[in-house]
Amino acid sequence: MKLQRSWKLAIGCLRFGSWFAIVWMISVLGWANMASGQSDAKARFSAEHVPDTALAVAYVPVGKILRQPEVEWMPVEIFQAQVLEQVGVDIMHIDRAVIVAGVPGPMGPQLGIVIDLNQDYAISDLNPKLVDADNSIESDGNTIYPLSDLDGFVLNRVNARRFIIGLGGMLPQIIAAAETNADAPRGPLPKLVQTLVERDGITAILTLQSIRPMISALLQQAEPQLPSQLRGLSQIADLSDAVMINMDFALASGSMSLAILCVDDQSAKQLEALVVDMIAFGREVAVNEYSTKSEAQGPVAEATAAYVERISHRIAEMLTPTRQGRLVKLEMEGNFATVGVLTGLLLPAVQAGREAARRMQASNGLRQIGLAMHNHHAAYGALPDRAIRGDDNQPLLSWRVALLPFLGPEGQKLYEEFHLDEPWDSAHNLALVNRMPDVYVDPSVQLDPGETVFLLPMGEQAMFAEQGQRRFRDIRDGLSNTIMVVEADGAEAVIWTKPDDLEIDLDNPIAQLGKAHQGGFHVLLADGAIRFVSTATDTSMLRAMFTFRGGERVAF
Repeated sequence: MKLQRSWKLAIGCLRFGSWFAIVWMISVLGWANMASGQSDAKARFSAEHVPDTALAVAYVPVGKILRQPEVEWMPVEIFQAQVLEQVGVDIMHIDRAVIVAGVPGPMGPQLGIVIDLNQDYAISDLNPKLVDADNSIESDGNTIYPLSDLDGFVLNRVNARRFIIGLGGMLPQIIAAAETNADAPRGPLPKLVQTLVERDGITAILTLQSIRPMISALLQQAEPQLPSQLRGLSQIADLSDAVMINMDFALASGSMSLAILCVDDQSAKQLEALVVDMIAFGREVAVNEYSTKSEAQGPVAEATAAYVERISHRIAEMLTPTRQGRLVKLEMEGNFATVGVLTGLLLPAVQAGREAARRMQASNGLRQIGLAMHNHHAAYGALPDRAIRGDDNQPLLSWRVALLPFLGPEGQKLYEEFHLDEPWDSAHNLALVNRMPDVYVDPSVQLDPGETVFLLPMGEQAMFAEQGQRRFRDIRDGLSNTIMVVEADGAEAVIWTKPDDLEIDLDNPIAQLGKAHQGGFHVLLADGAIRFVSTATDTSMLRAMFTFRGGERVAF
């Protein structure tokens, strides 16, 4: 039900996308300084339509941005025609949009948009396919119009030049805020925004008090999967009260600023140190990524390496935070090229963190499989046959099903649900495919639900034969020298309950492996150890690792 509502909400945003697309189009145009610097506008932001319970607000000066010279390079005419056709409003008649978000509740996401126009508009001017004028309702003296086929979206015409769109019960809160916050705002967000001087470009403010426990829990949950240099991220929510961003666009120049209001001066010092460490880590990863991936040599390669070193150092300098009391700010001026280089600097750090987490999960999965294999051997005096077999000795279910009782209580419970005298694709057993335990999931390989790349290497010389059980005493080459389970290439993936595995090609095993991670793949050795094997490993060495009684010498 939640998935269906989320999908309808996404479709709704697309169909009613002209209102939202105004904000989206402008937001991709750039960043600007918010918390410091000079500005012609001395007025402070208005909290007129910001409810006391609001979580975030964004101010978008649509008219000013659309009048900038750089915008003439954008396909404004096309966008203008689309909005006019779908909504009935000329985007050149929009002065400003204020986007307000609340904490999601029982009604789902809470979102509102206040749109100020420079021309008069009536409800009859709007597209009748969008605004359901025939089913309007009166609420506290306000006329509320549902938006056709957009579950939860409603619209109110405050006057001829102001419209409000709401979702999740946000509309009445925004209307009421105009009276509540007119003189003395009570909530943390409206109080904060009224202290800020208006800036050119887009300004967004987020307060963290109401969601700090949730964010802290999520960050702490993700912390073990991050590189050690990024684990300080889990402290950010506890150190911060609010996040403020301002965005401004210029084709040849521009600036961006992020300001974080901390809990106190000491928290600001801690946050400043964390940001400095993370920027240094990003720079280090960017330089190392180039050094690792580049195989080129000679003057051009050396010059490229010097360029990467110089630019990464320059951007790290530009991003160095400054601290003023409780406020920690990051500011950068530049153009599209600078932003592109910045993205190139930070992206490898993020990718490195993700890859490290994926490798860790794959390794842990294989480690649990190894432990289950050893427990099976201790219980039955042998490793499982590659298949659970019927009375006619035909394979019915995979060894992965046979291991379920050794994967904990949940595994035992799932094992008891299988009909072990039926094949994997019987009506009953097939219904259990999508309940594959996480231990068989490799997050680095995009597969269909129920598929796995953790396979037994099979063959006349491999540890597992087509049929029969293997004992540890049969492994004459030594348990620490023999591969028991492999992390195969995605093209070799199988349904986890199906008695299929990998017929290993000892002459070219890399072709069947090695694409899950950059530079190599995991293997589970018969002694339970996990090894990450490089794709550059010599074929003769791999052959020796896959045979169980070949007598070859293996040296890691």
